[in-house]
Amino acid sequence: MKLKIKLLKPFSDAVGKGELELDFDGVTLKDLLKVLVNRYPRLKKEFYTKTGELTDYMCMFVNDKPISALNGINTELENGDELLFFVPISGG
Repeated sequence: MKLKIKLLKPFSDAVGKGELELDFDGVTLKDLLKVLVNRYPRLKKEFYTKTGELTDYMCMFVNDKPISALNGINTELENGDELLFFVPISGG
């Protein structure tokens, strides 16, 4: 299946670009994260803590829906899905 992935900082810095089109043979978002880390090793420190858990600050959307409104990391992906990875910024 083909996926479109948009990466905002710091993920775009780790990959070297802000958008990817990826041929993906997996099923879930968890599978996709593994593929991305294998292809772009610098993403590992952005996606995971030292203990291997997903970082708390990372936000992921599939087709404009947060993964918290779907099945989280176990969300099944489909051909043509568009994903967004970003870190929310707040200030005051």
